[in-house]
Amino acid sequence: MAGGDRRGIEQADRHSSWIDGAAFVIVLAVAVGIAGAMWAAYAHAPDLLWRGFYHDRNSHYSFGLDLALAARNLDPAWFFGELEKAKVWPPFHGLVLSIVLLIGGIDYRLAIVPSLIGWVMTLAFVWLVARRMVTNRIDGLFAAAIATILTAASPAFRLISTDVMLEGLGAGLSAAALWAYLRASAKPDQASRWRLLAVLLTVLFFHKGNYWGLLLIAFGIAFASERLDGTMQRARAIGRIKIGPLAASVLRQPLLVMAALVAALVAAIYARGPTALELFGKSISLYPPENLTTLAYALLFLWWSLFWWRHRAAIDTALGVPGRALLYWHLTPIAISFLLPHRLSRFLWFVGPANSPQGNTGVWEGAQFYWRAFTESYHVAPWMALPVAALALIGVLGLPRLAPGARVVFVFAAVAWLGVIIHPQHQGRFMSTWVFAVWICSGVGAALLLQRLRRALSPWVRGLVAAAAVASLIALVIGRPLPGAVYATAIRAKDGPTDLDLIRRYLPELDRSRQVTVFTTFGSSKLFAWVIREHCRCDRLVTDPFIDRQPTRADVRDLMRQRIAQSTADVVVIIDAPDSRYSSELLGWDYPRMVGIVDAMAEQTRYKNTGTYELPDKLGRASIWRRI
Repeated sequence: MAGGDRRGIEQADRHSSWIDGAAFVIVLAVAVGIAGAMWAAYAHAPDLLWRGFYHDRNSHYSFGLDLALAARNLDPAWFFGELEKAKVWPPFHGLVLSIVLLIGGIDYRLAIVPSLIGWVMTLAFVWLVARRMVTNRIDGLFAAAIATILTAASPAFRLISTDVMLEGLGAGLSAAALWAYLRASAKPDQASRWRLLAVLLTVLFFHKGNYWGLLLIAFGIAFASERLDGTMQRARAIGRIKIGPLAASVLRQPLLVMAALVAALVAAIYARGPTALELFGKSISLYPPENLTTLAYALLFLWWSLFWWRHRAAIDTALGVPGRALLYWHLTPIAISFLLPHRLSRFLWFVGPANSPQGNTGVWEGAQFYWRAFTESYHVAPWMALPVAALALIGVLGLPRLAPGARVVFVFAAVAWLGVIIHPQHQGRFMSTWVFAVWICSGVGAALLLQRLRRALSPWVRGLVAAAAVASLIALVIGRPLPGAVYATAIRAKDGPTDLDLIRRYLPELDRSRQVTVFTTFGSSKLFAWVIREHCRCDRLVTDPFIDRQPTRADVRDLMRQRIAQSTADVVVIIDAPDSRYSSELLGWDYPRMVGIVDAMAEQTRYKNTGTYELPDKLGRASIWRRI
């Protein structure tokens, strides 16, 4: 190649890189600006978010607040004690929130900042992923613009990303991991790129396990299908393994045998149900067998550690560059975390079908439910869902013309959609961590259509067509009101009084207390814990012991008597709310039964009523009882 030609190519590459960089900076600046506006809208009237007594946002904010207060008060025992409790919901979101509160101050107006960080991350990486998938610069910028606009304009995604929930940050981390996979696929022998992917996957796991699981399955399918010859060779090698010699070799491993025996015991206990063992005259409960589950896993982990130590050179060679990065930077931290008591069993319960409070729901019902959410909640107009889906299918047809690794985005969209449909618990918000992948596929499909115009139109005209399409889409989505269905999808109340009024009026009464226990006639929530601790900036013990699923008022009264007799709190708060909108018959939280706590409190003699407060907006009345 002549020197002039080489210099021309280098100049063209630098020019293309400069355009890509400038476009990304503009997108990032716009995303940050919109996120700032969304935060300002929340901070203007923050109380309106806190309507939903049972909502998980109370638990998520309470966890992050406790970590921040523990760090602020230099209390490592409290800090690491809270981290150890993070089993059903892993700790990453809480750690990010605690850092935000330490920097910005202990203030619930900052509660949505981690979600907004995730929203900005999602937009940024949606742009980068779509741009990387399409190699032609004009077409790639067009694909990125379409995908990013659809993501930014989504009503449900925007509403969920202004809440104290895990979905916003989960979407951002998932999009970042997709970008890291595409980047690693472009240079598969560069170990640092695979290590970055492994670290992002590890962070996503410690954010929420089901988001991680969907993405990991997609990565496995995409990676195996991109290396089909090697995958088939490994499959044939596995198929040639003889069952007899394999079983004999397993039986010669004492650790594996012990792990299998403990696992069989765990299965038997689960099959039997609640089980107790008499030991030295005391009854020891074995159900649920979570400690035994951890023991079985620990034996398996020990066997693997010894096996790896003896054969690590051969294992490293067999795994290759991607496999080594995933083993040491991803799988090993997760495997170590499962050694913590109850961590593995809680993880398996959370991501499995048992985590379904509504009971089993059919696959067909799930498909209808999520399509309805996709059309009515995730787009500003329901009719947009069909062309978006059609463009995504066009993107699938053009897969051979896309960049290396691009199929992972399509696989992720398909696996995630199928996964939420199959899972028996159906909630529209579950789409928010992966639906951006559908919009990326749609942007790629739109770019492939633009490529069809290449023979008929000059590059400049194609650029004008792309700009006109982007401008039309922006004009379509700007200023559109939120559809009514979006609030149900985001589990967000549109009206009603704030739950903060359940506690604000009598907060000064609790200032001198060491331990506070709160009982209500409509159930339990972490709301009281975080409001009380944010008010005092301290580790005030706030308990909300469950009284649920009792058949009658008398049963509630009897259980409440036991709670009061055993209570160590110096202050008990009783909220009596005959007309509460939070009644839940499923959990037995309805007033005709739960008023039994008021009956028991009137009969007891350990606590004295020192004040009663009428709560605003007919929320009921709160009585303060101090221990005599």
